[in-house]
Amino acid sequence: MPCKQYLLVFFAACLLVAAGCKKKKKDVPDPVDPPAQEAELVATIPDIYLNEDRNAAQGATLAIKVKITSTPAPPSGVTITVTALDPAGQPIPQNPAFVSTTPETTVTLINLPSLKVASIVVTVTSKTKPSNSKQFRFGVLNKAP
Repeated sequence: MPCKQYLLVFFAACLLVAAGCKKKKKDVPDPVDPPAQEAELVATIPDIYLNEDRNAAQGATLAIKVKITSTPAPPSGVTITVTALDPAGQPIPQNPAFVSTTPETTVTLINLPSLKVASIVVTVTSKTKPSNSKQFRFGVLNKAP
């Protein structure tokens, strides 16, 4: 019978040693997930023929709509910049760039030359991620003499 007692003591000692060797948890906080990547910017300019010169204005100004259809939209909004060149390649002054946080924004092209095609570039850039950008090119003819 003394062998059973030694066996019981041996197993109890093994149990205590095994519990003492258990890996202790460090005081390191759980890792923080990196912020979600911003979705690729998706924008359209409806009612404009892109990469063509057959867009027409009835005067020196033309209102166009810029729609942001990204899901989700950039959290801080977008910057919309308009540049214009006359047929000789000279810059045509336009309104300064502005920030929009709405899904649809109206932009007004100004100072369009009479009876000439102006080359327009509309650039839409995410405020959160400046590398997330789209450019639209088209020409506009001012029909008014």
